[in-house]
Amino acid sequence: MKKTLFLFLLSISIHTLGQEHLIGVQGGLNLTNITDNAFFDNSNTKTGFIGGINYTIKISDRYQIGVDALYAQQGYISKFIAIEEYGHQTGVEDSKFNHDYFSLPLKIGYEMGEKIKIIPWIGLVPSFLIKAESIIPRFDDSGNVIGHETVNARYAISKFDFGGLLELGFESRLTSNLFFCPALTYRHSLSTFSNSNYFEDSKIRHYGLSIAVGMKYRLKTR
Repeated sequence: MKKTLFLFLLSISIHTLGQEHLIGVQGGLNLTNITDNAFFDNSNTKTGFIGGINYTIKISDRYQIGVDALYAQQGYISKFIAIEEYGHQTGVEDSKFNHDYFSLPLKIGYEMGEKIKIIPWIGLVPSFLIKAESIIPRFDDSGNVIGHETVNARYAISKFDFGGLLELGFESRLTSNLFFCPALTYRHSLSTFSNSNYFEDSKIRHYGLSIAVGMKYRLKTR
């Protein structure tokens, strides 16, 4: 049994070493919001940064497997309403909810085209929380904004997020081993970041669209 397993792993290793390998960098805008069933029905899109490194193996003439290591600024914007003691609204101001993650997208893609290649990808996205903060306005008695307060929410929201992605990537050759690689990616969380400590009766999930550009360098040719 051990000999069979060893031969199986060895065959995979030999097959993988014979493929085309690429490493790259990417960066761009991350436009994110949330889905919610109770509290934040008026949330708006927040703009953040997404970027990091990636690694790709071309396992055939058309199919590729990729893994990214990304810093992803996610979150949302919601209205904060000040209400005086008799229940009258005195002021409205945006509150920002910043959730930063270390994400490891795992994906498979299918390559189409020749000079400019189009690569649709599908994959899963495990993410680990780095920072979470809420920036909330402070009002005076007349409803005027007199400042903002930053609240650390990292202790409250769930530390792990799991989602899926659909991506449309492009690849254009610059030199024999260097490629320009823009991509448009939609991500949606399958797990919720709300829990017993954070909006217990709600199921809040991240979703968003990123627009990124990058470069890839070919390490090995089949």
